Amino acid sequence: MRQLAILALALCAIVSASAAHAHTRSQSFSTWTVGTDTLEGIFQVDAYRATQLSEEPQDLPELVSHHLAETVKLVQNGGPCTASDPRPIPAPRGDIRVTLRFKCAKPFAEVPAKLTMGAFFDVSISHVHYIRLTDSSGPRETILTEGHTTVAVGAPEAEHASTFASFLVLGYEHVLSGADHIAFLLALAMLAGGVWRILIAVTGFTLGHSLTLALVALGVLKPDTAAVEALIGFTVAWAAGDALARARAIPQWYGLIGAAGIIALPPLAHFLGLPVLPWLVIGGVALFAAAMAYARDLDGPFVAPVIATVFGLAHGAGFAGPLLALHIPPGSLIWTLLAFNIGVELGQLTALAAFAGALWLLRRTLKEIPTLAFDATAAMLFALGTFWFVSRALA
Repeated sequence: MRQLAILALALCAIVSASAAHAHTRSQSFSTWTVGTDTLEGIFQVDAYRATQLSEEPQDLPELVSHHLAETVKLVQNGGPCTASDPRPIPAPRGDIRVTLRFKCAKPFAEVPAKLTMGAFFDVSISHVHYIRLTDSSGPRETILTEGHTTVAVGAPEAEHASTFASFLVLGYEHVLSGADHIAFLLALAMLAGGVWRILIAVTGFTLGHSLTLALVALGVLKPDTAAVEALIGFTVAWAAGDALARARAIPQWYGLIGAAGIIALPPLAHFLGLPVLPWLVIGGVALFAAAMAYARDLDGPFVAPVIATVFGLAHGAGFAGPLLALHIPPGSLIWTLLAFNIGVELGQLTALAAFAGALWLLRRTLKEIPTLAFDATAAMLFALGTFWFVSRALA
């Protein structure tokens, strides 16, 4: 019965796993320029999210444009402002961008308006929208969620200040709403073992992602989004697979099988007519997988902090996504990074506390947690990370 309970738990986790794109969260971004009586903006969302707008195959940019025309409204003095037809524009691979424009009857300085961003909230109740408005008094960044989908345009200056707390919340939600980041933390904890070893490993992860987050936000690094997303999936698969391999003494040459599978991705993509990551990325990941399989003689708890720091570099580039989309001005970037990073750490601690609580409940319920529980969890995380890596690499 105990084994059946653990298997049921693992099965539920697999069934509830989200899709492979955009850190598996439902999110969108928009940047707006406020004129005297006009409001112009660019809305951006990932293509996978757009497919949820219709069950029938359609032109996605046009589908998003139509959705925005219905769900994005600007109202002044109780009446709607005149809206131009949303227009798709070029976007990075995997994303969709649409321009929007409104013109109101009176200047915003005389009569403020309210912008309602209802896009995609009817698709996902957990959807998050990151919005940035710039007017004569400077930029203002806001996070919109279900139940809070409006933002003032032309409001008093006191309402325009970006708050430390808003970016702290942004970092917190970014971690907890990203299944791949949560999965990596769990796999890392399984690899490290022990409370203090886990905390040391998480500290290494923090150092890694903080460095890359800062470099990307400052414009020093400009990583390829598709490669970063795929690498995050790989970190989950490798950490879980190495934890299982160490615990069950799986032969080292199994790592060569994994490396061969990674190298096979470009030919497979060519055969299927799909895009794929550059050979340099694929080859580097395959080389890492093969080399680390033969480095298993090193102590796992010692390896965990080092690997967490290295893998944190990839996750940091993923964390930078929302900040880059908001185009934070240099003058407020330091405080923004600090607030966002604190939010990320609080999110990680929350996730680890949830893991610890679940483990405590299992130990209270079962006299002895069967070995199968560790194996099933590690195997599930390995499969999930592999799915993320392959699907993103071929997206």
